[in-house]
Amino acid sequence: MSPLRSVTQAAELCGISPWTVRSYIRQGKLRPVRIGRRVLFEEAELERFVEQGKSVKEAQHQEMHNNRESDVAMENASSRENHAG
Repeated sequence: MSPLRSVTQAAELCGISPWTVRSYIRQGKLRPVRIGRRVLFEEAELERFVEQGKSVKEAQHQEMHNNRESDVAMENASSRENHAG
């Protein structure tokens, strides 16, 4: 079993504040292990969270790229209509 990380350690590893970690717990974005009153994280959970963030960022980048291509296509079509008329 890998060592469990505290909220503070998880925040440091992810580059966010402990308050943000607690907010992500409430939102269901991070799944802690609760032992008594302690809130801890398995390393695998933190890795999952980081990977999920990467895939969301990549999806947003791809969507932005697709939107730009769509905008350019619409501008080209509009330009052709203006020149044809």
